Amino acid sequence: MAAAAYGFLFALFLQSGAAAAAVVPAPGVHPHEIVVGSLLDLSGPLGAEGIAIRNGLTMAFDATNAHGGVLGRRIRLVVKDTRYDPGKARAGARALLDRGLFAMIGSNGTPPVSATMEMVLKSGVLHLFPFVPAHTAYMPAQRLEFATELPVAAQVQLGVKALLDQRGTLRVGVLYREDSFGRAALKGAARELARRGLSITKAETYTPGESDLSKQIEDLRDAGAELVVLGSVAQESFSTLARARAAHWFPAFLCPSACYVPEAAALGGRALDGLYSVATTPIPYPDLRDRPLREWAQRYERRFLAVASPQAFRAYLDARLFAEVLRRCGPHPTPLHFARVLEATPPWTDPVYDGAAVDYTSSDHMGLHAGFLAQIVGGRWQLKSGPLDVPMP
Repeated sequence: MAAAAYGFLFALFLQSGAAAAAVVPAPGVHPHEIVVGSLLDLSGPLGAEGIAIRNGLTMAFDATNAHGGVLGRRIRLVVKDTRYDPGKARAGARALLDRGLFAMIGSNGTPPVSATMEMVLKSGVLHLFPFVPAHTAYMPAQRLEFATELPVAAQVQLGVKALLDQRGTLRVGVLYREDSFGRAALKGAARELARRGLSITKAETYTPGESDLSKQIEDLRDAGAELVVLGSVAQESFSTLARARAAHWFPAFLCPSACYVPEAAALGGRALDGLYSVATTPIPYPDLRDRPLREWAQRYERRFLAVASPQAFRAYLDARLFAEVLRRCGPHPTPLHFARVLEATPPWTDPVYDGAAVDYTSSDHMGLHAGFLAQIVGGRWQLKSGPLDVPMP
């Protein structure tokens, strides 16, 4: 009898221990808050983007917290400035991980993200929605890694497809940086043309930092290019357009989303009128007909005394998705459980702001598979078509 009672008590002890272990909180999960981090360039070459991302995340989490947080827990965002430097990014990541972190969200800049992503994932921390337009942000697929930024190759392929669908067959030229960004743009153009049984008419390259591209522009013009894909960062693309216009050459120009910023349309003048780009998020102009987006842009401007950018709005939407999935995880969230819930969530569009659907599966951690074709018309970006699905390889 005593042995039976002892056995019963021992079994009860094991059960209670297992139950206690089951609710041991994950790093960054506290009784009244959940800590998330972001590695952002706030003072380097991508400083304007980093500040906009921080603002968008802050605005969303503050709104969530004002309504009681997620199941009674506030979301606390801690940001480290990387200055676009991989070494500073690694130091910032280590500081955040050492203090306890549930997720890294919205980090920007390919070198800082590339330098820290594995560190974050090996620590068992979610790596969510980086602003890095490269396949390395989600491939090879890892369980705690999720992306929402269309890779450059997919952006260009989508844009070329949309323009050829609208205009018919065009002779396509490519002017690209001799680096991974430029080569990705070249790949996207070639992929779409190959899908149609076509090939690139002329491809010209240049070294990053090279300022005089007159020869490349002349060669593309002599080859009869009617659509020129620009595999270049924003300022380089704008300079190319200005040179082409000055030479009285007026093909269609298509740039990846690096060019899709409101300042380009507002300050670029007539030289940039007609430029095409690919976007996944509309620019939140404060006078839009879309009332929810217009009011959001106005709130953003009042709070941060700055014009809202698509990066700020994308970060805001990503933060709202994060809060929604966290809510579905219940009172004891873990990174692995969050990943499973995100994979099982049906295609998600924001209930207030709509937009392209974000959809993940266990084998696909790139959430966005569609984008918009945008064009500068009269000093302002306008969405010309979309959302358009990225063509399958």
